[in-house]
Amino acid sequence: MAGRCGTLPGLAASGDGCAAENPFRSSEVSPPAPWHEIVRAERDNNVKTSLLRPVVSGAFALALVTGALAARPLVTDDTGVLERGDCELEAVLARDKADGVRVDAQGLQLGCGVGGSVQLALAAETAKSEGLRVRGSTLSGKVALLPGDDASWSASAAVQWARPSGEGTRHVANAVNLLHTRTLSEDYTLHANLGHARDVEASRSATTWGVALEHVGWGPVALMGELFGDDLVAPLWNLGLRWTAIPDRLVLDIAYGRQIVGGQPWALSAGLKLVF
Repeated sequence: MAGRCGTLPGLAASGDGCAAENPFRSSEVSPPAPWHEIVRAERDNNVKTSLLRPVVSGAFALALVTGALAARPLVTDDTGVLERGDCELEAVLARDKADGVRVDAQGLQLGCGVGGSVQLALAAETAKSEGLRVRGSTLSGKVALLPGDDASWSASAAVQWARPSGEGTRHVANAVNLLHTRTLSEDYTLHANLGHARDVEASRSATTWGVALEHVGWGPVALMGELFGDDLVAPLWNLGLRWTAIPDRLVLDIAYGRQIVGGQPWALSAGLKLVF
């Protein structure tokens, strides 16, 4: 999942020739979800606690479960779009700790190219902490706007629902993003995102951003890093390692990151991607 197309998630790219170069492309385009906020709200019987999906509260683990499926092991997404009929199945395990709340999370996502330079993905997520459980689902899509070999542009959108323990499912967040991928040299590729996320229940919005640098790697192993955040809190850094276990079929990855100021929250995650 290395190279020009950001072939990473998710949360890896195709389109404009990327499928032929590397089929391990991103199929998820949503931003991270601060699940520890939901867990804390449930614990305190205050379900109105912010569910804002960008990294306003830095729920890094779920960033690497939902949003992170976007470009695993990065949170910043690439511009690649799956070709019609190409699909990816992605799974992620993550652990996040912020403000004294530790969250263990799992995510599973199926993404497919539907033609017309468009791909769609459906993800299911579960987060557990202190005996509490929150389930969520995310529907996302991405469309190629200006494909190119050295520089390309895409747009993405996502809608998220959540179901805390003992409650019904509710719509919690929306997000849109403008994505850019540019080849800097034979060894390095740059990915940049700029977007807007809306916390539906709290009627709260944020401008989100991400900048990632990806190395082409050494054989089957690729190294990458990024800064990402929003206009409400300090940025976060994330480092990731991707291993192409079976070319054109199976990729494994691991990531670790922290907030720049104070070192909280922190998160560790591991992912698997199967291409078919």
